[in-house]
Amino acid sequence: MAVTVTKNPSTLRLRFDLGRDDVTGKTKIKSKSYSNVDPDALDDDVYAVGSVISSLQSHTLLELSKIDNNTLSE
Repeated sequence: MAVTVTKNPSTLRLRFDLGRDDVTGKTKIKSKSYSNVDPDALDDDVYAVGSVISSLQSHTLLELSKIDNNTLSE
């Protein structure tokens, strides 16, 4: 049987560097997620939007991710 893939809305996740923790010395990271991203949106377009959003933040961008969500059925 063939598996049917249904694309659900994706998520754009931005991870920011908030500096070092004074006690542990580890890097503090904050994530911001934006849901309901069109699953057919081109990766370049999602990256461009994420870059613009991150430029409005005071912290350094560590990672920009597009998280796809698919439903599989028979």
